[in-house]
Amino acid sequence: MREFTVPPVEAAPLSGGLADAVFTRAAETPDAIAFGRRTADGGWEDVSCARFRDEVLALAKGLVAHGVRFGDRVAIMSRTRYEWTLFDFALWTLGAQPVPVYPTSSADQVHWMLYDAEVTACVVEHEDHAMTIGSVVDRLPRLQRLWQLDPGEDAGPGAVAELTAAGEGIDEDVVQRHRRAVTPDSVATVIYTSGTTGRPKG
Repeated sequence: MREFTVPPVEAAPLSGGLADAVFTRAAETPDAIAFGRRTADGGWEDVSCARFRDEVLALAKGLVAHGVRFGDRVAIMSRTRYEWTLFDFALWTLGAQPVPVYPTSSADQVHWMLYDAEVTACVVEHEDHAMTIGSVVDRLPRLQRLWQLDPGEDAGPGAVAELTAAGEGIDEDVVQRHRRAVTPDSVATVIYTSGTTGRPKG
């Protein structure tokens, strides 16, 4: 008969949130590679732990500059990509809650999810998604901001560059105060079902 060793049960942490891992890892192993991301020319580049932390912090400052606060819900309508991860951690750093939206969702489904979750801002991947939001925006009284990751030619900077620039005047301590207010029982993400059997449920 085989014997199994059961690890001891550890007490749940009393403080901290998901974003803390980014700052801890960057402090401990700043040069370690955290991600690979696609470049504009179709290649790949490494992103170190320190660089990712700096990008998360810069984006979080930009979100603060645009009025995103602790407990706010921000929808992200996009395929899986590096910028999604960046927004997730920037929002978690502030104690805000990402609300993922399927990129193939219909306008009615998008309206329901953003209305039901009381979303105050939304990040979309491209113009088609922006048009989907635009078709229902008059029925979303809480929605105040819309950012686009890929703005297209001659349309100005994308969401990450725009928000990073907007946050340059925000003191880092403002973001760190938000991060320190996050606790393990804070809501991290509101995820909706696909809605195949009725309205999507968060």
